[in-house]
Amino acid sequence: MLYELFPQGALTPDANDCSIQSLLFGHRIKPQQTRYEYLAEFLQIAMSKKRIVDDNSQSTNEMFIISDKVNDHMIEYTPISNMGLKRFIFFDNSRLDTKSAIDDEAYKKCVKIITDNIEQESTQLEDKEAIFVLQNILYGFSIENAGRSWFNKNLLPVCPEVLFPESLARKGHRERASIDSVSTDNSFDFNSYTYMARGGEIYYLHLLHALNNAECDKKELLEKQIRMMLSGIPQLSKISEYIQQKWEDEMDFYDRDTDKPAVRKTMKAIPLDYEYRDKYTVSELTTFLDNRIQPMEKLDLLSYGIVIQIFRMMITIAAKGSETAGSVWLIDTCEPDKKEHAEVKKLAHHCFSLNEESFTKYIDKGIAYFYPHDDEDKINKRRKGASDDTIKVIRKLGKNMGMIIPMNGPDMRYTLPEEILKFLVMSLIPVEKKVTFDNFLDMLYEHFEIVISPEHYARAVSENKAPYQSNVTFLQMNKSDFAQKLKNCGFLRDLSDATSIVENPYESEAD
Repeated sequence: MLYELFPQGALTPDANDCSIQSLLFGHRIKPQQTRYEYLAEFLQIAMSKKRIVDDNSQSTNEMFIISDKVNDHMIEYTPISNMGLKRFIFFDNSRLDTKSAIDDEAYKKCVKIITDNIEQESTQLEDKEAIFVLQNILYGFSIENAGRSWFNKNLLPVCPEVLFPESLARKGHRERASIDSVSTDNSFDFNSYTYMARGGEIYYLHLLHALNNAECDKKELLEKQIRMMLSGIPQLSKISEYIQQKWEDEMDFYDRDTDKPAVRKTMKAIPLDYEYRDKYTVSELTTFLDNRIQPMEKLDLLSYGIVIQIFRMMITIAAKGSETAGSVWLIDTCEPDKKEHAEVKKLAHHCFSLNEESFTKYIDKGIAYFYPHDDEDKINKRRKGASDDTIKVIRKLGKNMGMIIPMNGPDMRYTLPEEILKFLVMSLIPVEKKVTFDNFLDMLYEHFEIVISPEHYARAVSENKAPYQSNVTFLQMNKSDFAQKLKNCGFLRDLSDATSIVENPYESEAD
């Protein structure tokens, strides 16, 4: 299956927009993207209308299309831009140099429309103060938008109405836009990728492939769980829908006989080799989404989970494809004040370096396969681009998530911050269930190739997933410190000196 893609034909080596990293790891992941944008892009695709790109297909509201055609055809999705709502939230709190005259006029009209429709029982709050409060409630859900223009800002995806597609303003388009026509909202470039750089799309296609497996019957469950998660704050959904609808009603430039204008985007492809994780990812996601926790926390933890699931896929196929014994994540959980920590740190850094070495070898192997006639300058350019969009992406996001330490300096290695640890427990252990501590370590290794104990390191060596080392007894202290970390997070209980259990204490969303 090496170098095969899903869907087939969505990418070819001679495509103008195709890079070697797109062919090897999926089109395409960029360093600018944040974990929240992985989540937002995935949910945007899931909630959009979709169709299989052929002559006869019809759009569907299904999150995941189950069809024999998905393997051979590209898939188009049509997110709703809701630019009126987006302008209302972000325009007044964004860079002056990117505010066009047409949008200044549109913003003032939108504020007046909402002001004219505000009904207050209290006379102590003026209309402009009510608008300010309303904007700040919505703006409070912003995600890492520093320095961005209003049209390129985004919110945490707390409801379907704020799943804004990425948009760019082209000066000429905005100058030709008219306040009396739909061009006010539609003359943006919705098909360029800078911040939402398809990481969420890769995750969506991975799930789509898994759900199209005849043995997987979790489509309906997963769709129900995602809709439930996005309905966790219904008040915000109603406010957002109201603002956008009032804007459209008053401006009256949408054709009511048809669907309002939608952005049209086409998904690309992922490596077919990612299918080895199909059953794991679906199981992890449905198990996690069943946990009844506060909606904002669930979205936050899921953003971590999506990133580590994508990274796991990338690292494993790089190691397999390059035949490098370095796919495991050796996790450093040992306390620094313990004498064993120096040995854990050294081995963890060695394994981390082998992860990165596998990318370099796999990229060179792919260049030789797809572009055998490239000269040295082209090879170096392809290698650098692929390194930037793989190794550097993992480093940047991993450090930002607290999964890679230290933030600066040598000896980089993996660790497990509390947020990722929570996701792992909640995605591997069903609600209100428990497993022994050793069984949980088995699950971490099976699902994510995470190694903490000497037993699992020995297993990884036997499976050619880690470099040979004769004595790793120091990992026993690493294992003990990991147990203490689980206990500090409220997930582990000692039943006796010899037995501990890891439990998921949360209730089910289905109850």
